[in-house]
Amino acid sequence: MTVVDLALAAPLASTGRAAQLSLILDHDERDRARCFHHDADRLLYITAHALTRHTLTNRRRSIDPSAWRFSVGPWGRPHPVNAETGELRFNLSHTQGMTAVAVAEGVDVGVDVEWIRPDDWIYDTAGTVFSPAEVASLVELADDERRDRFFLYWTLKESYIKARGMGVSLPLELISFARTVGEEVTLDLDPSLEDDASSWAFETFRPSTEVRGAVAVRAPSIELELSWPDLS
Repeated sequence: MTVVDLALAAPLASTGRAAQLSLILDHDERDRARCFHHDADRLLYITAHALTRHTLTNRRRSIDPSAWRFSVGPWGRPHPVNAETGELRFNLSHTQGMTAVAVAEGVDVGVDVEWIRPDDWIYDTAGTVFSPAEVASLVELADDERRDRFFLYWTLKESYIKARGMGVSLPLELISFARTVGEEVTLDLDPSLEDDASSWAFETFRPSTEVRGAVAVRAPSIELELSWPDLS
């Protein structure tokens, strides 16, 4: 059983507290935070990156949250480079009203959170990012069920490609969760992706009625250790 630390936090509401919390970020992170034109986006960014540092420190108590240093891989994915890091890996995600960080030891891990938007445009994208089987399963559902299932598929796909660390270079329509029943997840992969679907485990979560989330880990099974750190 692979234990994944999943930390969740609502975005900071105070620009004053955000200014204090940004002191634990590195120079590049603070520069990126200053580039946001809207306070809400800046607060979300600072929350996510501060949450990442605190969650990593929970696994490596000898490293202060402000001391974490990162390098970026060829596909743009950051990873810690501190001497004491070992095989620690992480992934972060944020959406309206929610930030999430997943941390695991020695295995690929990905997390995604999505705000369940009521907009009908989401269905127009299904044919380009979902497998034919997923699209067929959506058509059979009533509107409310269809919207929820859309975001279930979407978060599962995003958590998988983020765990692979290759971003949108992986064709989403070749990744299928159509055989998922309820919250019991089944992954099917096109052979061209050169990956073994049975080597992955998934867990879904609902931090609020408006947000859906999923975690993917390259391991036989997964156990989420959920926490809500107080950053306020």
